[in-house]
Amino acid sequence: MEIADGQTELDELTEPDTYVLGRDTNVGYVCFENDSSIVEGIANIFPVFFFLVAALVCITTMNRMVEEQRTQIGVLKALGYGEGTIMSKYMIYSGLAAFSGCIFGFFFGTWGFPKVIWFCYGLMYDADPIAYVFNWKLAAVSLTVSLLCSIGTTWLSCRMELARVAAALMRPKAPKAGKRVFLEYIPFIWKRLGFLRKVSLRNIFRYKKRLFMMIVGISGCTALLVTGFGVKDSIADIGDRQFNEIQTYDLTLTLKENADEKMRAELDGMEDISRYSCVMEKNMDLVSGAGVKSIYLVTGTEEGMAPFLNLHTTSGEQIAYPAFGEAVISNKLAEDYNVRIGEMITLRDSDLNEMTVRISGIYENYLYNYVHVSEETWTDQMGEEPERKTVYLNLVQAPEEESPILSDRLTDYELSAELMRLDQVANVNVSSDMVERIGSMLSALDIIVAVVILCAAGLAFIVLYNLTNINITERIREIATIKVLGFYKRETNAYVFRENVMLTVLGTMMGLGLGFLLHQVVMNEIRVDMIAFYIHVKPISYVYSALLTMLFAWMVNLAMGGRLEAVSMTESLKSVD
Repeated sequence: MEIADGQTELDELTEPDTYVLGRDTNVGYVCFENDSSIVEGIANIFPVFFFLVAALVCITTMNRMVEEQRTQIGVLKALGYGEGTIMSKYMIYSGLAAFSGCIFGFFFGTWGFPKVIWFCYGLMYDADPIAYVFNWKLAAVSLTVSLLCSIGTTWLSCRMELARVAAALMRPKAPKAGKRVFLEYIPFIWKRLGFLRKVSLRNIFRYKKRLFMMIVGISGCTALLVTGFGVKDSIADIGDRQFNEIQTYDLTLTLKENADEKMRAELDGMEDISRYSCVMEKNMDLVSGAGVKSIYLVTGTEEGMAPFLNLHTTSGEQIAYPAFGEAVISNKLAEDYNVRIGEMITLRDSDLNEMTVRISGIYENYLYNYVHVSEETWTDQMGEEPERKTVYLNLVQAPEEESPILSDRLTDYELSAELMRLDQVANVNVSSDMVERIGSMLSALDIIVAVVILCAAGLAFIVLYNLTNINITERIREIATIKVLGFYKRETNAYVFRENVMLTVLGTMMGLGLGFLLHQVVMNEIRVDMIAFYIHVKPISYVYSALLTMLFAWMVNLAMGGRLEAVSMTESLKSVD
């Protein structure tokens, strides 16, 4: 009987604590899930832009093709061909182009872009090779939209031409009538413009369709660039902001047991530690009508937390440390669960013990979800002293004039090694190490931004090249005339491309504003569970976006210079009768 009792006591002593942890507690998994959410948010918005560009290119290209062949359409109509037969020629042409382009683009997009992104994340994660899945729904939607953009715009263009009689179609289309522009009503400006600049301004507003198409295309290009740079601006600096402006401690210790006098004495004896505070960090659940949310509860005192926690709103206003019965919560937690200052929230631990506190403030925070309460609040509601197993500490800073190499002060990594030798210390986290890890985790954004820039460059080149080519074709007799009048090559190029530059500047200005709005939409689409983003676009990003747009426009003008040089004066000025 005594042996049995002894064995029972031994089993009770050796029975270990058991914890069940989900995969959301794994740092690598959570980081990878967050990165995937960023890519998903971008992918939800950008395809819409590219489909709009496809429609824009199809409208301008097919509309110009139909106008160029209006004489042939008139002949076919005079010979008795039906409107459906005539339209089918152009609709089949545009449909085949859209179908082949969609097939190539779909397979390249579903294979090429994921491969690039997976390669970038493969530098940070040890993941299996990417598995390709054919998405029939996505393929059907892409093909349908592509055909509607091409065949639909072709049908509209043909419909407008076929509404005319055959005799009118066989005659050349009358040039657009010139009109006064609004600047002519401002003599102070108009009188100071040179003749060629006046001609360029008149031509810009004379061809309103081209004006609209180019502004839309250029503004879309600039908006994509602003969004790409803005996504990086909003995400890349959250580590620095979190640990330099909010959680301002250098090291965090996790203790094996509650901090005692011996542990405090050992910390007091280290010359490289300027100050420290023992607090309780505990995983708890926020219970609300919107669901249950896992949070970190931090229990401390106002004096102890002041050097290590800067509580302020997103607008920079300071927030007081929570008083008795109150709590301060992170902004993303308040946003996700729609709780406001003055409302009551319920917190529950793993043993189903609950506490209820009133929200006194919502503070700016970027990593994880925190709720801060005072030690008095915890003791009053839970009936026990908090377990102070977490220590925040700061290092003694060396004087600015002292060289870091010659300094006898320990670095944060050297001090962490010293602290790990203490019996009560289970783990040491270095804040600067966390900043570096976050920066490394988000380094793949550089590749994503580069992909966005390449796509924007392709968009700008296609739009500008297409519209510039149409502009030259429509005005080929005018260009031949000014060459006959003795314009040099540079003057001829300036005569035509000056309009492109003006429209590019106008489209870029509009694109900067559109990019701001598009960036807000994209960032709202990126939903990451434990990370809040500092949604903003740096001023330098606007400058880069504008300069890159102008660079793309200059490259197109350079490429089209040969097209102007190839215009034959004798052929272009032949009678069209």
